Amino acid sequence: MTSTHLKNCTIVVTRPAGLADKLINQLVELGAKVVHFPVIRITAAPEQGKLIEQAKQLDTYDIAIFISRNAAIFGSALIKQAGSWPPATQIASIGAGTAQQLDELGISTDIIAQGTANSDSLLKTPAMNSVTGKRILIFRGNGGKEELAANLRKRGASVDYFECYERRRPNSNAEILSDLWRRDVMNGIILTSSEGLKNLYQMVNKEDLIHLNTTPLYVISSTMVELCGKLGYKLTPILMPSVADEDVLQSVLANCTTRT
Repeated sequence: MTSTHLKNCTIVVTRPAGLADKLINQLVELGAKVVHFPVIRITAAPEQGKLIEQAKQLDTYDIAIFISRNAAIFGSALIKQAGSWPPATQIASIGAGTAQQLDELGISTDIIAQGTANSDSLLKTPAMNSVTGKRILIFRGNGGKEELAANLRKRGASVDYFECYERRRPNSNAEILSDLWRRDVMNGIILTSSEGLKNLYQMVNKEDLIHLNTTPLYVISSTMVELCGKLGYKLTPILMPSVADEDVLQSVLANCTTRT
């Protein structure tokens, strides 16, 4: 049954196509009006054959780290083509949202970063502080950040990458956002990566930047909070505990008040 907790709240979800449906449906069930405006386009990485061959070597690694929901989706698909998950290889997740995605794909996570979903949180887990001599494989998209691997190498681990997807900025018409601002019905924008935040600022019409800078932005890390300020954002971003659907929903419920 549809709730009215978010009645008259219009929320923009920026997750890529294929990753937004569940969250959108949950927001709608709570009474929200939802606009889907993807700020990242996700595609499978090229040279799938080479990646499948790399996946066949997974049993030579002690730990596999999934850096995002997309890493879980695209990485697990290639692993299934290569064979089955080696039982001796531990699975680590950057946060609760990625762990949730892995679970939906039938993969149990051994190590989950607590709190904010970022490299710093994962590096604080006991398992990541005892990696001397271990081989670690990081599942990620093309050209991701190097901080996690650099720190693990400093701690004595050997680290390789499994770049299983590519991220691009969509060539989308932002008029749908302009219309929301013109009608003064924009109540918040959910953003789940720094790259997506940067893309949003490049995708909106220039005359709408003044509106974007005073629209509630839901973000998932202190890095994104800092980036908002650098981009000219005028408010304090709403920091969600993680990218997990339940954390996003609770943040929206707490901050987008019902108006009658």
